[in-house]
Amino acid sequence: MNILNKHNMKYIFIFLLFITNSVFAQMPEEIKWKFLAKTYNQDSSRLTLSLNNKLLNGAYKIPTDDGGYELINVKDGEITGDVFWYTASGRMEAKLKYKNGVRNGLKENYDNNNKVWLRQNYKDGKLHGDVENFVNGKLSHFSTYKNGKKDGKDLSYSDGKLLNEQFYKDGLRNGVSNTYNPSNGKLITSINYLNDKKNGKHTMYNDGIKTMENEFRNDIRHGASYMYKPDGETVLFESYYFKNEKVSKQKFLELEAANKSVN
Repeated sequence: MNILNKHNMKYIFIFLLFITNSVFAQMPEEIKWKFLAKTYNQDSSRLTLSLNNKLLNGAYKIPTDDGGYELINVKDGEITGDVFWYTASGRMEAKLKYKNGVRNGLKENYDNNNKVWLRQNYKDGKLHGDVENFVNGKLSHFSTYKNGKKDGKDLSYSDGKLLNEQFYKDGLRNGVSNTYNPSNGKLITSINYLNDKKNGKHTMYNDGIKTMENEFRNDIRHGASYMYKPDGETVLFESYYFKNEKVSKQKFLELEAANKSVN
């Protein structure tokens, strides 16, 4: 009986040793970020990691300064596949994807309740596609990117209600930008932009009724300015500006004509 027990204990010990070695073989190697040699390409979108002049290969746990850590997979020095960011308490705060050392695909950040508060899409290391921000599970901001620059709709929300909408082209505001009262959805301001500068009408509203309208050119007041009666249609006051300087209507017309003849 004792011989049998000793024989069984020997196999149990070998089995446990095998399991332990298997588990630890799968655990990522821990390396501090400061010890790694980091090489970037020209636009800093691609990262190559090495240690003692050797490219990293395998799974790694990288401690961060705040007590958290990152889990990464590296092939020939380049991060690839899923990357996870964890807090000091072990809560996952972000998940993102890499391909050949470059961010590619979906990135999500999580709040203390494990809900998504930021969702981004990357292509070749640059923001590309929809970007969404959330507050308490509700969409607070939506924008679209193309090759790292805003391009398309840019929407802001307050408690799920539209607060502002504007449009971007190649990273610059272009077109009409509207701001709304979140309590009733009525217009507060409407501004025209060209290449991120006010160009055209800048209109203000009270409870959705037009109260004032100014003309802008290259981000300065230039042209007619109107103040309206409570009906939003009848002009109460009229004034004119030439390159941000208030002038009479006659003076404005003279200066505008002279300016056009020069150009």
